[in-house]
Amino acid sequence: MTDTLRTLIFNQSSCRAHLVHLTNSWQQVVNNNTYPKPVEKVLGELVAASTMLSASLKFEGSLIIQIQGDGPIRLLVAECNSRLGLRATVKLAENAKIPDNANFKDLVNATGKGICAIILDPRNRLPGQAPYQGIVPLSGTTVADSLEAYMHSSEQLETRLILNSDATTAAGVMLQQMPQHGGVVSSKAFDADGWDRLKALINTLQTEEHLATETDELAKRLFWEEDPDGLAERQAHFECTCSREKVGKMLVTLGQAELDDALSEKPTVEIQCDFCNAAYTFTRADCNALFAADHPNEGPEENAPPTLH
Repeated sequence: MTDTLRTLIFNQSSCRAHLVHLTNSWQQVVNNNTYPKPVEKVLGELVAASTMLSASLKFEGSLIIQIQGDGPIRLLVAECNSRLGLRATVKLAENAKIPDNANFKDLVNATGKGICAIILDPRNRLPGQAPYQGIVPLSGTTVADSLEAYMHSSEQLETRLILNSDATTAAGVMLQQMPQHGGVVSSKAFDADGWDRLKALINTLQTEEHLATETDELAKRLFWEEDPDGLAERQAHFECTCSREKVGKMLVTLGQAELDDALSEKPTVEIQCDFCNAAYTFTRADCNALFAADHPNEGPEENAPPTLH
C-alpha cells in the first residue's frame, strides 16, 4: 500500500523505528508547485521526517518543521498532524539560481546562519496559548543531520534518520533510542548492543532500494533477525487546513488601514495558499464585513509559524 507509516518496537534494545513511504500524498505536494530538483529533494526529505516525528508523539495537533535558510531557500515548511495529514511548501529567494548539484547546505545554510524550528500546535489551543517551539542552528550537510542534531540537543533522544526522495516518492526510516526503565525493558535482559546493531542495519540502506520498497517489505529486509513488535500500520494523506474563514482572520490582523490601501489599488484582495494553491478573493464589502463581525484584532502570535494561514 502507498502512503504508509509502520512503527516497530525493539523491547530488548529499548529502541523504536518508524518507516514511512509516501507516494500519492507527496505527489500532491509536488504538483501544487514547480520547484528545482534539488529543492524538491530536500522538501521531500523534510516531509518524510515530519510524518515520522508526528507519529512519534502522543499529541493531538500539528507538528511543523520550519527551516529558515540563508541560501537560495529562505524557508522550508513541512507540517503533519496527528491524523498524518501532511502539507509542505518552500519560499525561495528572489531570482534564486540553483545549480543541479546543490546540496542541503548550499541551499539553506550557505553562510552558517540557518536555523531549524520544530513547532507543536495543539488542536484545541486555548485563547492566548502559544504553540511550543524549539529552535537550534542547522548542523551538518543534510536534512537528516540537522534533525538528528535537533533531537539530540532539544529532546535528549539519540536519533538516526535515513531520508530519501525524488519526484514520485518520499521515504524515511527513523531509529530512536528510548529511555530505559530500571535497566530491564521486558522479561529478557536489556540488549546493550542493540542500538549500535540496529543503527548499523539501517545504515546499509541504499537510496534506490529505499525509494522502491514499501514499509512492510523494508522492515522485513532490515530487521528480519531482530523480531520487533509491530504497531498497526497507519495511512498518511495530503491535507491542507486553509479556509476562507482562516484567511479572513489573517486579514483582520493586518488592520483595516492596510486593507484600505490595498483596495485603493485594485477592487479586491486576493490571497493564494502557499500549500495547496487555493485562491481566496475579498471585495471591499467582504473586508468591511470582517471588521464589522467583531473579530478580535490580535496580532500574529509570537511563536506561530508566519506562513501558516
